[in-house]
Amino acid sequence: MKKSLSKELFEQQYLSALQVKIKLADPQILLCELGRGSGKTTHIMAPRLDRIQNSMHGAVLVLGAATYRDIFSNILPGLMEYFNENYERGIYYEIGKEPPRHFKKCLTSIFDWKHTFSFSNGCVVKFVSADRPESVLGISTPHGIFDELLKINKEFMLERFMPTLRADRSKFGNSPYFMGWSGFTSTPNFETDEDWFLDLEKNMNKPLIDNIIKIAYEIDMRMLELEIARKTLDFEKIKRLERFIERWNNRLVILKKEQTLYVRASSFSNIRILGLEYIRNQLKSTSDKDKIYTSIFAIRKIKVKDMFFGKFGKHNLFDDGYDYTFIDRMSADEQVEDSAKHLKYYDKRKPLIAGYDAGPFQSIVFAQKNNVKKEMRFLKNFWVYHPEQQDVLARKINDFFSDNCRKEITLYYDRAANQRDPEWKKYYPSYKPMGVNDTDAILLAQELRVLGWTVILMSKKQKTIFYSQHYRLLNLIFDEKCKFIKILIDRNECEALVSSINHSPLKRTEGYIELDKSSERLDFEEQAYNSTQIASAAMYLLWGEFHHLLPDSDQSENMPMGAGTYISN
Repeated sequence: MKKSLSKELFEQQYLSALQVKIKLADPQILLCELGRGSGKTTHIMAPRLDRIQNSMHGAVLVLGAATYRDIFSNILPGLMEYFNENYERGIYYEIGKEPPRHFKKCLTSIFDWKHTFSFSNGCVVKFVSADRPESVLGISTPHGIFDELLKINKEFMLERFMPTLRADRSKFGNSPYFMGWSGFTSTPNFETDEDWFLDLEKNMNKPLIDNIIKIAYEIDMRMLELEIARKTLDFEKIKRLERFIERWNNRLVILKKEQTLYVRASSFSNIRILGLEYIRNQLKSTSDKDKIYTSIFAIRKIKVKDMFFGKFGKHNLFDDGYDYTFIDRMSADEQVEDSAKHLKYYDKRKPLIAGYDAGPFQSIVFAQKNNVKKEMRFLKNFWVYHPEQQDVLARKINDFFSDNCRKEITLYYDRAANQRDPEWKKYYPSYKPMGVNDTDAILLAQELRVLGWTVILMSKKQKTIFYSQHYRLLNLIFDEKCKFIKILIDRNECEALVSSINHSPLKRTEGYIELDKSSERLDFEEQAYNSTQIASAAMYLLWGEFHHLLPDSDQSENMPMGAGTYISN
């Protein structure tokens, strides 16, 4: 009887032990540092948002990220997947437009609904981001939810967001989430990522959290019994269970207030859904131990001292790279176009400067220089790999930059791109060259010229540039105190470049400085983020533009063969 009633009353759904623990504890402050595939957005963040809005009718909640664009591109799709699967849009929730009349009114007046997520109980979610600090102005909220904390600086959270936690206690004070916040993140890389939130783990009262979980579990079991009792019209049992649930729910709310749950979990937390094969494939395809530790095992990486880009750090990154003119006109349920028109620091009147690394895995990075401010900003990175080649790479570049811009590229590259019998040819035995001078660089230039670009090849007859020369130049220009030029990289649009720089170790062979390029033996799919490929493209650009900053004695060296940038290891 009970089994059939359960099927009739309840829908079975699998949650991992981690997801169940978070659902049961559900305190005022929740911080989750999670490995890849843990179900962060669809099974943890979205249900948490659902519970929060259910407990504070008519409130204005905050959904935040490092960049406003991240909300559209990375957060909303996962949230929408959860709400579309479990509810009816226009009945229970609405996004990107004024809700229907049957929705209760929000207690705060909302004048622009384009960038909101609203619920039938009058609760409204507004979007904020660290790269738009003005987005929090005028907001009074009882709770905020943030994704990818490793990209959000501490100053924004403490000085901008925390003061917004000032909603009306008389209206929302009975909620366990009142005056709290929820944060989700991957395990940070200490060289470039924010890690301030790691200190908050010490705020957790683990014995109390364990007791909260036990009490919440008992209440959940009684709620199941209550539904069955109502179905069978067992009135005596209904009264007893209702008294129990009300009594312990009130106690639970008190216990959850001012409590923090900090969870750090690996991909194994969701192993039943992912399967062992997923973990095996990740281990096979990722030879970089640091990547495995942080993204799969959620083990915090120890800072590496001997990196080829030794002076590279947070001072070389910028987060405020988006112009939101076009996104502000969009509704929250629209997709953001991947286009240079969204880049704040891209000047379409100026030519682009590019660094190109040729081969079966081809990568290219783009930058522009501001001589007045003495700075160079890296704006975008692209890559293709076998079987894709120069024509695909050229189309990617054209699609991203071609919005009424000056279509001119100054292209720097390694001498390997000048070879008339380049390495990639063995991958394309039937490829018909466009001409007798079918080097990598010339082929890319020809493909771009077909699309209307002017390409200036800067590295013809390029001599070998030795690693020691690159190394000294990089140490000079990436130094925070460098007076000649400030190198800045868009953390969001050049994420692969930043990762590649952090995966570029220094090695010394017989006393000579070299870049350890062993990571370029990885499968092509892994190379963008986990090898030296894209970092090498940036090195060629930087050498071409700034090698004159080195002393004359370092402009040309007699070094043994094998120390150059194009020799494979």
